[in-house]
Amino acid sequence: MKKIIFRADGNSTIGLGHLYRAFALIEMYKTHYEFILLTKESSAAFIPSSYSTKFIPDTIRLAEEPEWISKQFEPIEHIIISDGYGFKTLWQKEIKQLKFQLVCIDDLCEDHMYADIVVNHAIGITPMNYKAQAYTKFALGTQYAILRPLFLAAAKESRIIDNYQSVFVCFGGSDPLNLGLKSVKALLLVPTINSVNIVLGAAYSHTEIFEIAKQDSRVTIYQNISETILVEVMKTCHFAIASASTILYELCAVKMPVLAGYYVENQKKLYQGCVSNKLIFGMGTIKEFSESDFENQINKFLLQDDKTTYITAQSVLFDGNIKQRYLDLLQSTEYRKAETKDMNLVFEWANDPVTRANSFHSEPILLETHKTWFEKKLKDTSCFIYIAERENNPAGLVRYEVSENNSVVGILIDEKFRGKGLASRFLKETAVIYFKESTKPVLAYIKKTNKASVKAFEKAGYSCLREEVVQNHASFVYILKKENVQ
Repeated sequence: MKKIIFRADGNSTIGLGHLYRAFALIEMYKTHYEFILLTKESSAAFIPSSYSTKFIPDTIRLAEEPEWISKQFEPIEHIIISDGYGFKTLWQKEIKQLKFQLVCIDDLCEDHMYADIVVNHAIGITPMNYKAQAYTKFALGTQYAILRPLFLAAAKESRIIDNYQSVFVCFGGSDPLNLGLKSVKALLLVPTINSVNIVLGAAYSHTEIFEIAKQDSRVTIYQNISETILVEVMKTCHFAIASASTILYELCAVKMPVLAGYYVENQKKLYQGCVSNKLIFGMGTIKEFSESDFENQINKFLLQDDKTTYITAQSVLFDGNIKQRYLDLLQSTEYRKAETKDMNLVFEWANDPVTRANSFHSEPILLETHKTWFEKKLKDTSCFIYIAERENNPAGLVRYEVSENNSVVGILIDEKFRGKGLASRFLKETAVIYFKESTKPVLAYIKKTNKASVKAFEKAGYSCLREEVVQNHASFVYILKKENVQ
């Protein structure tokens, strides 16, 4: 199995967001992969001592990094996961030319991407936002939210808030504009607020907030705290004020109303997605905010009649499969045409109880009947059956049966591979192969009761064409056209 190189930097100048996301991914992967954190010396003070770390010499410029990395690590044995705004088109291109597998964490949607996989967990981002190589795959939206383990756990819990007296404040690991200080000063002017909890990162370099905390017992400072304490502090608070950075999704996972804004461009898309989905109370751009600006926004929020709508929206934001999706992301899927040797395997998949229940003909299939059908389909030039293999293990199939005006698709997933979001992935990836064989649109017939399949086909880019009764079953007919395939 390959080892993972996590490439990220953090310091008081650029902040710690990239490092914190790398830490979250390390926690997801470390029980399954050997890893090393590759970073600059300036990041050293912020890295957990338990992590295996290698420092890039200060003499190595960014343009020289790919060649340097290839001399330290064997490309065929390593996957690079990069998170940082310096890892642009040229850097990615050179890493790929050196034969590394590359995953890029991106917020900006600006550069032409050469990475094998691009991750952007902002809401509303699609592959259409990117320019990329034909081979590049995308892991987008909150299904790939980069959250640490305790926040993944918190996302599964429910929460009720019935007063708004205790506040959580955080503007990142360095808070370069000292927005936390302005927020705290504004909160102390609100009579109903009895507790202000401000979290500062290890890279925070301002001093005035510490004097305020000495003078006002309502203010408690937490600096460079563990994930465990951070979650505990959040759970004691009733609402939050924060930037649209890594901390915002963590607050949404814990569930509380959040007054959020953005002060750098890379936070804007995350902010916009959260506002459009009514997850947060949006303050817009806060780069030039004064103490009175924060006070006005706080009072406006507190005057809202129903603040629970934010928690309701946050409650469905993250599901329980994020870690598994990230593990699956690094597992390669290969597709091949079905062969005679697959006959018994396909027979087992087709006769699975779940498969039969979702089929229009739910009776068990006889082996002889299946054998005759399978041999016929292998010879049929208008039938394409693709076997999906995950790390050389058969995981399912997608079948396209071409007729005069369109084709009809069917999908089977091996029981061991269900619940991992693979159906939509198999559908998307085989569609690319299919449309090289045919230009005819693809139809999918799905029972209305089969909600999992409806969701999988919609995620794969299919749209509902019509409703229809099929074999006495109320059904949807979904369609995919070549121009809609990414």
